[in-house]
Amino acid sequence: MKKILSAILAMSLVLLLAACGSKGGEGTGNDGTKSVDLNQYYEDFMASLGADNTPAMMDVEAEALDSLYQGLSAYKTAQSVVKVAAINSVAFEFALVELENESDAQAVADIFQARVDYQVNGGAFYPQTTADWENAQIITHGNVVALIVAGTEQARAVEAFEKLFA
Repeated sequence: MKKILSAILAMSLVLLLAACGSKGGEGTGNDGTKSVDLNQYYEDFMASLGADNTPAMMDVEAEALDSLYQGLSAYKTAQSVVKVAAINSVAFEFALVELENESDAQAVADIFQARVDYQVNGGAFYPQTTADWENAQIITHGNVVALIVAGTEQARAVEAFEKLFA
């Protein structure tokens, strides 16, 4: 009976320790850098806007990805969340990538900067949209690179992203 009780207690301890491990897809990668769930960040932030304030967003994939972010598809990613507003007069865009190689981070940041430059120099078209693109931020944390354009919610979007790495 003592052996059975000991086995149950040991199994309970293992399960308890497993439950205390990483939460929400976050943890530490093999290289010691913090791993975050980029899609969960995006979903949580958009949900925080409320149904009445959330712009319609579209996934950017395949050919459209190379059209908006020329050269991005050449880099290997562990995660990639790229969303754009369905209406071009709305300045909301999230390009969030976790690269397999941290050495690629600067090149991807440069691709994101080229997107910002294009939008600011005539691509955005509408005055307010252009102003929102001028406030766009490119953030790099190790092998994670983000382009965040969130209109009037820019500061909140960046703050929520930065909290992932705190």
